[in-house]
Amino acid sequence: MIALVTVQLARGLDHDLEILTASLDAINEPWQIVDWDDPSVDWSTFSIVVLRSTWDYYKRLDEFTRWIDATAQVTRLYNSAEIVHWNLDKQYLAQLIAAGIPVMSTTFINSSNDIDEAQLQHDIIIKPTVSAGSNNTARHRNQPVDARHHIEKILASGTSVLLQPYQPSIDVNGETSLVYLGGIFSHAFRKGPIFRGTEQVHNGAFIDEEISARIASPAELMLGNQVLDLLAQRFTDSPLYARIDMVTNIHGVPEIMEIELTEPSLYLHLDTDAPLRAANVLASAAAAARK
Repeated sequence: MIALVTVQLARGLDHDLEILTASLDAINEPWQIVDWDDPSVDWSTFSIVVLRSTWDYYKRLDEFTRWIDATAQVTRLYNSAEIVHWNLDKQYLAQLIAAGIPVMSTTFINSSNDIDEAQLQHDIIIKPTVSAGSNNTARHRNQPVDARHHIEKILASGTSVLLQPYQPSIDVNGETSLVYLGGIFSHAFRKGPIFRGTEQVHNGAFIDEEISARIASPAELMLGNQVLDLLAQRFTDSPLYARIDMVTNIHGVPEIMEIELTEPSLYLHLDTDAPLRAANVLASAAAAARK
């Protein structure tokens, strides 16, 4: 049986789950939806355990990482513990930059001494390096006092800070997300500009986003495949699922914003074949684990 892992906070908010379970039913693959923090669950009874919407992990990072390691000891975890540990902190972007992959301009702030006052004078995005659903993320439009306060608040919580200049092209083009299943491109979608206005709608787990289907450009697909190749070289097992979020800069060149390898929403409803494609990828992984 396949465990599809969520948390109580995400119940009713993870719409991929109802789509995925219907597709697993269609191919007669048994499944169970379980909360990662349910102490009554015997994880060894599942052929594979698939992270789907563990959206509170950043608030309980130590507890979550202990659970990741313990679960990986008794069953096959997807994505693997190795991948998840790497992906939990957005400082992995530095490794992409070092590998020559185009990443949007990013500054990492690990202490107050790393703050560059000149950067705070611009239109910037500030976010924790460990977060999910755009929580604790904000745009500061030439507001150095507010920006510094935001940075200090994140640092005080024990998390480093990621600072990026706001890309004005997002207001027009939004972001492009590429979804890969079993290492193969599945579909793309557009995320509207979350921080174009001054108010965001929060549903308790994440900031609501405007999502629509999108046809990825050849340049975007090339960048996505470049990232997948790097991940295949970097890890013992390639990701079973991946979402690569990117933006197009003012020069028309796509750049990586984030790589989601832990618990990404995949928006399976935006592609006719994606639900069955995802179910078959999970079923194949489960069959391999049972051998």
